[in-house]
Amino acid sequence: MMIIIKAFIILIEIIIAYLLQTSVFTDLRLADVVPDILMILTASLAYIFGKRTGTLTGFVCGMLIDCTYGSLIGLYALMYTVVGYVAGYAHKVYDENDYTISYFIVGGAEFLINLMYYVLFYFLRGDLDLGHFLVRYLFPRVIYTVLISILLYRLINMNYNLFYKLSDGMRKKRVVTVFKGFDTDDDRQEI
Repeated sequence: MMIIIKAFIILIEIIIAYLLQTSVFTDLRLADVVPDILMILTASLAYIFGKRTGTLTGFVCGMLIDCTYGSLIGLYALMYTVVGYVAGYAHKVYDENDYTISYFIVGGAEFLINLMYYVLFYFLRGDLDLGHFLVRYLFPRVIYTVLISILLYRLINMNYNLFYKLSDGMRKKRVVTVFKGFDTDDDRQEI
């Protein structure tokens, strides 16, 4: 039951992030780049929950971008899936009170996805001007995405801390009601 609720919450967050990225943040361009809200969500969920959640979230986010912007279906899904999987390795050092690691993970994930974008869309076509791509596109986008992630990661982390507290409370309540009938002492029933 908790897995279904978690999947539903993640799906709602993906839809909200997609709507923010395609509507609100397209008007808030800085240095002609838009922050990658779906990448922030993918890297953050991979950091919080691990490789499996990061991979699945990356695939869904990538497919949304493919359906909206992509000329070939599956390239963005592949890139986001790889980044979600790689960012999921950081789950081993997850600390709900330490936000600085998440910013480095989001920055690294954004750097990796833009590097894959360069290889797939520029380098393979023969455009070898990596310096121009780095200065004009990659670095401004990484910086802008990390700045936006400072705000968004706190919301995502707060959301899942609340989810875990509620699910832990529901689990404890269920355990108490299941074992309540097996107690023989009246003093033990009051927990």
